[in-house]
Amino acid sequence: MLTAMPVKMNKENPPLTTVFGKAKWFAFVDDGGSVEIRENPYAGAGPKTVAWLIGLGVDTIVTQHIGGNPFMVMKEAGVRLFYPGEGRILVGQVLEKLKHGSMEEITVDNIMRFAHH
Repeated sequence: MLTAMPVKMNKENPPLTTVFGKAKWFAFVDDGGSVEIRENPYAGAGPKTVAWLIGLGVDTIVTQHIGGNPFMVMKEAGVRLFYPGEGRILVGQVLEKLKHGSMEEITVDNIMRFAHH
């Protein structure tokens, strides 16, 4: 399993960012809970960011907001998306929520609540 989430900066335990395809950084979490921050080589290009994440083998995304098109591409690729809540949320808080399964899954039925307009 490889989880990715858009973050604001390259530092330990950064906050999530509300932009998805424009995010400059992503935090990646492997099965063992190790966190690695990587620069998004396609920041600002949503479709390329989505392809990059899928190509890396990401199967879970945690994000506060995502557009309808990136959402559909990810769903078709078998990627599950989760909503961690609003406000300032740190990667460490997301790890706790992942461990406890306490995040709402983003689905075709509720995507409009999370999409940027």
